[in-house]
Amino acid sequence: DAYWKYQAEKEKKLYAIFDAFAQNNGQMNVSNERYLNAIKLFLTAVTPLEYQAYQGYAHVGRQFSGIGARIASQMQSIDELRHVQTQIHAMSHYNKFFDGFQDWAHMHDRVWYLSVPKSFFEDARSAGPFEFLLAISFAFEYVLTNLLFVPFMSGAAYNGDMATVTFGFSAQSDEARHMTLGLEIVKFLLEQHEDNVPIVQEWID
Repeated sequence: DAYWKYQAEKEKKLYAIFDAFAQNNGQMNVSNERYLNAIKLFLTAVTPLEYQAYQGYAHVGRQFSGIGARIASQMQSIDELRHVQTQIHAMSHYNKFFDGFQDWAHMHDRVWYLSVPKSFFEDARSAGPFEFLLAISFAFEYVLTNLLFVPFMSGAAYNGDMATVTFGFSAQSDEARHMTLGLEIVKFLLEQHEDNVPIVQEWID
């Protein structure tokens, strides 16, 4: 109950800022036009990964028999889908005024520099459930999203893009919960049997 209430409050605030940004022609306040290319990169590179995470957690959740792991995977799956939607909604305003925002899903499969994150998620999703959880909940969420979201929100604020700042903060509060799940999974695997230690170490390496 607390989860749904908390997320609903976040949604209300988030979409109020999106609406205000659109009504006040927020695109006119962007301080540097090159910043829009950074937004296109984010939409092309990160949003499809969030979608893959949503699908991956939905699949993993079905494979676990334990209720705790199942619910944790379901909640994270819902979070990831929400991130996809809020990112698209935050940036859809720019699509009315600038080229290059309409083809992000198509480009994700075709732009060469996106092959690394795309390959990372495809490898994780085609592995087993524990490999997936360690790769995404620990490696991606714990290590990479902080490096991505925090500077990106800072850059968005510097350039006057308050819609992107808001979805970044909204997503980051979910990431804290996701990082906790990643650490708990590592702890769980290591506690099950001493033979798991070199396996988990190899995955992390």
